[in-house]
Amino acid sequence: MSTWIGVDPGGKGNFGLVILKDRTVFPCTVDYVDEAIKAICRHGLQTIEGIGVDAPLWWSSGKSGLRHADELIRGTYNLTSGQVQAVNSLRGACIAQGLLFVERIREIYPEVQITETHPKAVLKANLPSQTWTGLFAELDTDITVDTKPDHERDALISAIAAREAFSGRWTYDLSINPPSSEQNPSKHWAAPVHYYWLYRDSIYLTVPPLAGTV
Repeated sequence: MSTWIGVDPGGKGNFGLVILKDRTVFPCTVDYVDEAIKAICRHGLQTIEGIGVDAPLWWSSGKSGLRHADELIRGTYNLTSGQVQAVNSLRGACIAQGLLFVERIREIYPEVQITETHPKAVLKANLPSQTWTGLFAELDTDITVDTKPDHERDALISAIAAREAFSGRWTYDLSINPPSSEQNPSKHWAAPVHYYWLYRDSIYLTVPPLAGTV
């Protein structure tokens, strides 16, 4: 049985967590990282195939802390700054809890694969051949695209994103070759982390690379 995890890090009552085992969804909302780790450990998982984290897992020292990946998504899908935020404009719980979760879960599962996710952006971008409503309908869950509050919904999207990424269906990794103003997701202290996004043809072909990209 394959197991995928999605987290939507936040503060008290705002930390969404989903464990996805094949078609079965185990959602919960917790208050902080250690509580999320305990909830995962209660399932007694031997392995986790992949984890999706709805938080920026590497940062930029450039203007506004805006990363190349964020600008590409904004430009390609005509999203606003509120829909894809720069790191500098995010609340502290999302930033701190996301990276701390990565550190803590790797103390238990050192080799687990992790991808950054952006549920609200990927909902706007749509899927090339499927819909999120259809993907949710395939699972044993009451969570829908319109579920409010959306912490567990975003965590479920993150779990599905991890499944699609590490099963080889989402093939473009936005973490590769960041500009020199950004941390390297393959080398910084939380590495390795990825940011898989749909298909290569859905992005990067319509937006030119930023100056300084290496």
